[in-house]
Amino acid sequence: MTSYFLRTLFVKTEGTRLILEGDAVKALKEGEEPKRLPLNAIDSLVVLAGIDVSTPLLIRCAEDGRTVAFLSRFGKPRAIVEGPFSGRGQLRSLQYQRQLDEDSRSEMASTIVAGKIRQMIWGLRQWARDTEPSVTQILRHLSEQIESDSEGLASASRQSALGIEGIASKRYFQGLALAVRHQEFAGRVKRPPTDIVNAVLSMLYGLTRISVHGAIHAAGLDPYCGFLHGDRDGQPSLVLDLMEEFRPVADHVGVSLLNRKRLREDDFSTEVSGAVVLNEKGMETIFDAWHRHRNEEVDLAGFEAPVCHASIPIIQANVLANALRSGKSYHPHRMKVQ
Repeated sequence: MTSYFLRTLFVKTEGTRLILEGDAVKALKEGEEPKRLPLNAIDSLVVLAGIDVSTPLLIRCAEDGRTVAFLSRFGKPRAIVEGPFSGRGQLRSLQYQRQLDEDSRSEMASTIVAGKIRQMIWGLRQWARDTEPSVTQILRHLSEQIESDSEGLASASRQSALGIEGIASKRYFQGLALAVRHQEFAGRVKRPPTDIVNAVLSMLYGLTRISVHGAIHAAGLDPYCGFLHGDRDGQPSLVLDLMEEFRPVADHVGVSLLNRKRLREDDFSTEVSGAVVLNEKGMETIFDAWHRHRNEEVDLAGFEAPVCHASIPIIQANVLANALRSGKSYHPHRMKVQ
């Protein structure tokens, strides 16, 4: 895979206005020199709250197939602008048929949970290699418990799969709390995050969701027709489904930033509501780390050569599309333990 997958422009400074100037995007901010970047140098834009994007730029990006994603201060995607679809009716028809068939949906849901659990086990075992012996033993025990709890997953209903996933996640986050060395973490808290670890995870999950949404769009699938997650109106269920297997890798990026003290207390601020958010300095650090992460190559089961992280959601979205076309099972990716 080439760096084509890696060219994401992050714009984080509040008060910035992005406009179209010829074949380039131009960033304007009062009191600062304008910055200009050719559109052919990027394939997606991610902008945070407080940034204005002109209509001509949005339309040009949509026409070119360039995704524009808007994030809240907590990293939650607020809107995603995409171009028109074409030639995808047959694939989506197969997707809807599979989703409406209860047995097929349960089988797909169980597979999605199995993929996430496999990555959780990978994550715990990776952390176990880089900590003191007493913690290593606990992390390995947690991974064994998760593996044992998931033994009946293959024949589970969708609701049973959700239950198994919930138990596994509880054990996994116990392990994550042990893996984080310099911060307290009592468990996953969202809407809004109320501590530093959760603030980091929320932002990284938001970035993961954007990459998965773009991959699903490129593969021609309907992002709002999922299998594991519910059918709430306006919820991109398939995006949430596919990103499950990528959450543990995002966790590793966050834990690494905190353990190496690349993110510190002064990279965050606490609002009156108690919400903890990354400030501009912290966001710059996390965006830089995300770029580096997406450029890193890893060994995947079934691949002869290493694969960069940025390409894996695209590969998996197409694996899912091919599974729907063939009527076969979906196979989540599997990272090799180093």
